[in-house]
Amino acid sequence: MAVEYSASWVVISLGNRFRGDDSVGPYILHRLRSQLAGIAECIENSGDMTRLMEDWSGRRVCMVDALVDDSREVGDILRLDGLAEPMPESVSTTSSHGLNLGEAIELGRIMQALPLELKLFGICGRNFNTSAELSPAVIDAAVIVEKEILEQLIPQGGDHQCTNNP
Repeated sequence: MAVEYSASWVVISLGNRFRGDDSVGPYILHRLRSQLAGIAECIENSGDMTRLMEDWSGRRVCMVDALVDDSREVGDILRLDGLAEPMPESVSTTSSHGLNLGEAIELGRIMQALPLELKLFGICGRNFNTSAELSPAVIDAAVIVEKEILEQLIPQGGDHQCTNNP
């Protein structure tokens, strides 16, 4: 018997895949696409916050983005309930996205265009230069976030068939 998954889940990455640590969202999304096929839609957003509201409205969302926070170490992971917890200043400052995430959430609230659930994963980075590679600590954090998203979206009961048979 096939397992039915909620079609209302979506994984959204923010960031620019050509700007060093800012590419962590697209990096994670790329790794998740094949693992979440049929379970959740995967959307890459390079920072269009009005499009973001269209993509998340009425859905359950896991969102991944890089953040700059000089009080944290590179690779630190910030996990938030985006609908219940206030946005830290490091997430709510104006960014390369123009309208920042905190503003997008408030605008979504006003327009009644919020997701049903919003799990935010912010990974601290430092190198956002064009053509830079992801920092090793950011890659390590990305693997952890990838695992947490999979645990959130894939049922952990006996219904899910193992596809890793010898």
